[in-house]
This record gives sequence, structure tokens and C-alpha cells, in this order.
Amino acid sequence: MLTETTGRTPQDLAAELAGMQAVDDWPSVWSGPPQGGSGMFNEWCGRYGWDPQTLDRQLIVRTRSGGRWTFYDRIGGEWSPLVSLTHYPWQVRAGSAAENGEVLATAAAVWPAHLEAAVDVLGAPTWTGPWDAADFPEPPHPSYWHGREARMRSRRPYQFAYWAPGGDVPGQPFVVLSQSVAFPTWTADMAGASAITLDVYAPEEFQGSGR
Repeated sequence: MLTETTGRTPQDLAAELAGMQAVDDWPSVWSGPPQGGSGMFNEWCGRYGWDPQTLDRQLIVRTRSGGRWTFYDRIGGEWSPLVSLTHYPWQVRAGSAAENGEVLATAAAVWPAHLEAAVDVLGAPTWTGPWDAADFPEPPHPSYWHGREARMRSRRPYQFAYWAPGGDVPGQPFVVLSQSVAFPTWTADMAGASAITLDVYAPEEFQGSGR
């Protein structure tokens, strides 16, 4: 049988997005946290209602609404400056290859509800559609999502929506909601999987040379 591993709902996704919308100083987020375990670190996390789950290596936090977020820095393992935050609202895996068709059917069924939950908070996306749409946009920065060649090869992202920053608020992120289908799902002899990912990307001026 299929196993969903997050225990989260579209309503939980809406709560996570609302929490991110409440962040009022994105430049301080992209600058990254102070040293883990320090008073300044605790103050930095507390400012946004983030409960740190790690004190070294990759920073992972829990939000007030219970979501788990992973923070990615520019270099990798240095904590700062940050370039993106990632949360998984939904993940499912098959128990056997015989369930791969069910993975695809379930993925198709859950995506609309998660997209609707995001639209309820963020408004209409800048663009949304499937991996093979003729007008699929190229990423403003290479780290945001796959370009056409990689996307056509991997079908990733399988479903996609993004919201470009609005207005002139410094540091406001690109928000990307995407669904992936693992390669084994397309085979007849390996158990497949699918996931919905929420990525919050620093705008280009905070990206430097990329992740």
C-alpha cells in the first residue's frame, strides 16, 4: 500500500505560507543565523517563531504551525548567507512497483488541493502548469528550477507553480510549489514515489554565485 510520510494537509500548507508571509525582514533571513546555540541565534529564530532542530551542519527548524523547514546556504554547511528554505507538504511512496500507477493517480488527485491552498494565501500564481507545457517559464536564476533540457529529460518538476515577488519590498522571495515524481515510478520493477515541495528562494541579488 502507499505510505504518506508527512502527515500534513493542504490546510497545513496554507498555514506555513501564512507564516512565511508574516516575515517582515527578509534581508535578515538571507543573511543567515548567528552561531548555533548562542543567545543571538535563539533571538534570531524566535523573531520568526522558528524552533531549531539542529545546532550545526544543516539548519532545520519547526514553525509555529508544525512544519519542518530545511535552510540552504550559499556554500553548503556554512549556515550563511542563506539562499533558500524548503518544506515538504506531502510525500508518498509505493510499497512495490505494482503500486506505481496508484502513485501517479494519487499525485494527480492531491496536487489541485495543495495548489488551491497556496492560491488562497498568495493569490494567483505568476505561472502554473505541467512539466511539458509549451510556455513553461525559464528560471530567473538557475537554482530556482530546472531549465527546459533537464526538465524534459526528468519530467521534474512534474507539476509547478510559482509566485514572483510583488512590490518593492527588499529581499522578498520567489515562492515555488512543485510536484515531483521519482524515476522508479515510471518503471515496472521498482517502487515509485512522489512529493510536493515548497521552496522559498532568495531573489537574485541575494543569490551570489548560487547554491
